[in-house]
Amino acid sequence: MASVRHKRRPVTTQASGSDTQESRSCPQCVEKLTKVGAFWVCPTHGQAPGPKRFTAQRIFLSYGHDTNEELACRIKGDLEQRGHDVWFDKTEIKGGDDWRRSITDGILHSQRVVFFLSKHSTRDPGVCRDEIALAIGVKGGNIQTILVESETDVQPPVNISHIQWLDMHDWKEQRAAGEATWQLWYSSRLAEIIRVVESDESFRFAGEIETLHGHLKPIRSDARIYDLLRKGFFGRQWLFEAVEKWRLHTKLNSRLFWITGDPGVGKSAFAAQLTHTRSDAVVAAQFVEWDKADHRDAGRVASSLAFQLATRLPDYRKILLALPEIDKLDSKDPDELFDYLLANPLRNAIGGGRERYLIVIDALDEASDANRNPLVEMLARNASRLPEWLGLIVTSRPESNVKSPLQGMNPVVIDTFTEANRTDLREFLQQNLAPQLHEHSEAGRLIDQILEKSEGVFLYVERFCEDVQQGHLSLDRPEHFPQGLGGIFSQWFQRQFPDLERFRKDLRSPLRAILAAREPIPLTILQGLFHWQDEELRDALRPLGSLFPITRVANFEVIKPSHKSIADWLVDEARAGKYFVSTKEGHRILAEYGWNKYLCGVDSMELYFIRYLIDHLYSASEYQKVVRCCEEGKLFLKRWQYPSVWVQVEDVAVIARDMVDGFPTEDRQRYAEVLARSFGNVARGLRDTIDNCEQPLHLYADRVRESDTSAFAEYRDTFYKFLYASTKAAAFASESILRDSSRAQFARRLQMEFQDVKQWHSYLTTASAELGLSGKLEDEALELYAAWEALENLTQQVEQNDAPDG
Repeated sequence: MASVRHKRRPVTTQASGSDTQESRSCPQCVEKLTKVGAFWVCPTHGQAPGPKRFTAQRIFLSYGHDTNEELACRIKGDLEQRGHDVWFDKTEIKGGDDWRRSITDGILHSQRVVFFLSKHSTRDPGVCRDEIALAIGVKGGNIQTILVESETDVQPPVNISHIQWLDMHDWKEQRAAGEATWQLWYSSRLAEIIRVVESDESFRFAGEIETLHGHLKPIRSDARIYDLLRKGFFGRQWLFEAVEKWRLHTKLNSRLFWITGDPGVGKSAFAAQLTHTRSDAVVAAQFVEWDKADHRDAGRVASSLAFQLATRLPDYRKILLALPEIDKLDSKDPDELFDYLLANPLRNAIGGGRERYLIVIDALDEASDANRNPLVEMLARNASRLPEWLGLIVTSRPESNVKSPLQGMNPVVIDTFTEANRTDLREFLQQNLAPQLHEHSEAGRLIDQILEKSEGVFLYVERFCEDVQQGHLSLDRPEHFPQGLGGIFSQWFQRQFPDLERFRKDLRSPLRAILAAREPIPLTILQGLFHWQDEELRDALRPLGSLFPITRVANFEVIKPSHKSIADWLVDEARAGKYFVSTKEGHRILAEYGWNKYLCGVDSMELYFIRYLIDHLYSASEYQKVVRCCEEGKLFLKRWQYPSVWVQVEDVAVIARDMVDGFPTEDRQRYAEVLARSFGNVARGLRDTIDNCEQPLHLYADRVRESDTSAFAEYRDTFYKFLYASTKAAAFASESILRDSSRAQFARRLQMEFQDVKQWHSYLTTASAELGLSGKLEDEALELYAAWEALENLTQQVEQNDAPDG
């Protein structure tokens, strides 16, 4: 990777021996004060007290626990004397606290971050480097650095190379020179720290970031990044060099650098390392996670990228803050958000003289929803509209719903069979198995055998080394080396569950539910499914170990596979063999359990089943129960209260459409009619939600838009929900008529039955523009109204065909 030259301009403060305008004396010893910058300094007592004309801030101090701690403590005390709230790990981290969480919270809730740069604090790896990376991501320019040791001994991380430091490297020599010299020198440096911390610019920055955080509601990838970094990183120098060459030397019309490869080759680890070590260039990063809906949502990703860019680019931040609808983002779909928050403002930001900055988006394939990938589609449509000085680095598996939208791009493939990849794996094995390989005279041959079995997958060699270090594998028995990543998983299951019958009896059923779940499944549901007490639940899941970790999401404990590849392996009968787990059975048990909850009342259902019961019912071939959910409607309405509601409505419609074809031929017409009425009833309920307003529609829209952004978003979403439910009512009515086209009277009656829904849909096509809800809504309302016109034409055609001759 190209080296980065650190150009430093030490901050110095000139002290004048006198002040022609005024002179002061120290209130403690009456000695004459010397003015240093904006402060009066006594040679004995240091800075004299003065009026406080600033707003106190919360300041995070990051330092290495070394011989410079004394200076850090002194500065902490002086800042606190001026009224600031200083976060300092000796006082802020209490016994029993999770220190990583405490540090993260400290940075997130501070307005200013001050780093003390020493050999110890800048070592790699080191906690201070992690703190710097986190602060860069969330605080951007609101960071100050202080050099407390010689520049020749300190290796500052490249991600703060753009920040000018305050030079205090000789503080020990100054203190040894005598009290008067020390006080004068220290006071001048402290004055500079205070000037920066208490500046209007610093306070304004903190306020602007807080404002944008409220509007953009960014989702954070820190936990995912740190989880990847925690395992360490090795090799891939050739890939770093390829990225740097593309960043600096590729024609500027190339906006996207696409890294693809098979599961487990290290794409996410590379993305995390690039983000962590090159945040001088990486100005925003988002890590998609298949089991977190908000991390997959294209609109949320666009908003989160905008927030991160705003912390790093002051001119762009000012443009965002000036946007007239920055407080009305909930009314925009993902493409509109990309255009409004990213493409247009970034085009207006100053680009002259900037090297190309990078945005990293990892695991695009994990944003897939059914057969589509809205995030990839958004990027494919809009990436070319970003300015020339901004590039996208994206990673993904080579899956069709990623490859198809990005087919015009030339991906950089991490080919598992290239020599560069094998070299990385070889060096990783040599380092991590050094003690074990030292005992073998033919270490090179052993490594070649491991590489052959690894199939070029980094996750394989990581697991292999863990198994050797834990005594589960012996280098003396190469014939027992597992074949590929599947072999690693197979050996793990054989070792963990030597009694196959016990595995099938005790763990296969929980795994069915875990793997069939649409998102990480709450432990409370598993407990209810299998009638376990809490201790029994823990005992049952404990053998799943690190492959299925239990984590906390919001207020719930959930369980999920540690890596998508383990889930893929278990549900593939050809690969998992005797450990195969059927998701069809998983859908069946979840559908049965969720259905019983449904019968007890929708209001008492867990959030998980409100979102996914219909999916599980359909996957379990419980078609009539799906119809009942459609017909009764309450579950639909409850489900649509959650994010990406119109996409979920479309999912329901696809399920319903497939379901009609799944019924026996003689019943298809009847069930299509049921579905038409179901969606029609849902549409009426949604219409009534808005139609029952105390004020006329346009006045109500204006009121909620001005007074409550969240209320306006809910109001807008109701229009979207109605739009799709209305369209599906018309489509299934047409389906029902086509299944029995000889019934002209039935066709006209069914068409008239939905006249009120049709009229309100027609009204919506014009009202949406007048209310300023969304240009996209207006276009789609008009486009989808064609379903009602098709129903009218079909009814007329049936009537003409049934009319008597002559």
